[in-house]
Amino acid sequence: MKQQKTFKTKDINLPNEEIKKIFEQNYYNKSFQDVDNSDVTINHLENIFTNEAYYLAMKIVPLLERKVLYLSFVENIRLNDICKRLKLPKNKVIHLRNQGITHFKNNLRTMYKAENMKKGGNKQ
Repeated sequence: MKQQKTFKTKDINLPNEEIKKIFEQNYYNKSFQDVDNSDVTINHLENIFTNEAYYLAMKIVPLLERKVLYLSFVENIRLNDICKRLKLPKNKVIHLRNQGITHFKNNLRTMYKAENMKKGGNKQ
């Protein structure tokens, strides 16, 4: 049985399942708030986030990784269909999805650290 990968820092602990919940929750919240004005597309996954930190963290994830995340979590498309649509092998799509999640988490961690430093954090 595989261990669930988690993202750990002093400030946050986000397992991959929690990232999926964040995507889903923000997508549904955004869709209820402004259905007509929504600009959530395969190239603009970051627009599902109303939280500025999440928005910025996703915006700097590479485009192909964002596309895979969008198809996986927003459109809920099966792996085989994503492979056909992007014309990529399964192992590449799986790798891109995992890399996208990793980049998102690392971007969040970096942003939280920078924010903490601005506020004069690390005082012990």
